[in-house]
Amino acid sequence: MKAIVQELRAGVALAQQDKEFLSAARGLPCAIWLQAGDDPGGKLAVWAGQPAGPSQRIVISAPPDAWQKMLSAEPPPGYHSFTAARRHVPGLRIKGDALAIAQALHPLERLFEILRGQVDAAPVLLDRSAISGHYATVDIGGQPASIHYETSGLESGPPLLMLHTAGADSRQYHSLMADPGLQRQWRMIAFDMPGHGRSMPLPGQAWTEAGRTLDAYLQACLSVIRQVARAPAVLLGCSMGAAMALVAATRSPADVAGVVALEAPWKASGRRTPMLCHPQVNQAAHNPAYVRGLMAPLSSLEARRDAAWIYSQGGFNVYANDLWFYSEDFDAARHVAGLDTSAFGVSLLTGAYDYSASPEDSRKVAALIPGARFGVMPELGHFPMTENPQRLLEYLRPELEHIRASRGIA
Repeated sequence: MKAIVQELRAGVALAQQDKEFLSAARGLPCAIWLQAGDDPGGKLAVWAGQPAGPSQRIVISAPPDAWQKMLSAEPPPGYHSFTAARRHVPGLRIKGDALAIAQALHPLERLFEILRGQVDAAPVLLDRSAISGHYATVDIGGQPASIHYETSGLESGPPLLMLHTAGADSRQYHSLMADPGLQRQWRMIAFDMPGHGRSMPLPGQAWTEAGRTLDAYLQACLSVIRQVARAPAVLLGCSMGAAMALVAATRSPADVAGVVALEAPWKASGRRTPMLCHPQVNQAAHNPAYVRGLMAPLSSLEARRDAAWIYSQGGFNVYANDLWFYSEDFDAARHVAGLDTSAFGVSLLTGAYDYSASPEDSRKVAALIPGARFGVMPELGHFPMTENPQRLLEYLRPELEHIRASRGIA
């Protein structure tokens, strides 16, 4: 117990000097305390805040053996972040109401990073010069839409269409689009769904859209395949994008030349929460922290921050609307069953640290699809293309080669 308290005290001292933690906690109307075991002597103040009442005093307590795992530089899945620990760590207790925790989610996630030693970020500049941005007017369900998309690689090569995660945009794929090896083999296309990134909402839907349905999402993706890629495309999707890649392959196989589904969900219930768009919660701080907890601890701090930054720039209610499809509308048992892989290859890859679309869930999805390939990526989380793109490429290249071979692509 004494050793754990000392480790926690050292981590708290680092947090109280950390620029991101201090910036995230400034003005916070609640206090944060950590406690090892049930002994009041093991209770440490992290942030004083200005709590208006007992419910705004957040106290996180856990048994010493649980803290030992959470303090590890390489914690096991489930112990790697604040939001993961809330779901998975036996004996962990959190006192404080839901609103206070949501308001403090950014500093809480940063605190857990600091406690396990992730305090530095070496700057690395990604060369994006090979990526070109474009706008296209496409017809989506009889309605014109202005879509922003990016390209890199071969001008006339086989199209590899990249589908971003819920609430994000095509910048998630920049590291892959900048890869010289992929550029020599593919015409890479990544687009921002309407209302995401640099694509404006569909006419009349800004600030009012109520939830992304499967059919509306499918229409948008098929429109881009037919009007921008202009050829059957290999679909590389992650999370929400993985689910849609599988739906498109099931519903419209003539438009698909293969699928690589990263972090494919089974039925990801429980991800949609009122706190994603609550008037008393800073959406630009809470939502990135909500997804930051899904990332692997071995990913660099800079990569984690880059992945979260994209979410900080999401439009009003966009993430919550996407999660309507991801966690309410999509059900692999209904929407993927019957997928015919006789004409193209299908591969599923999932990070071990992903608790939203877990390896167990993705394995169940793969079992629905005759001939599908499945693999677990032990050191990755829910956003592998931004968390650790070079490690992802080691898993991704063989699957893309398999798909090329299955389609007879030289």
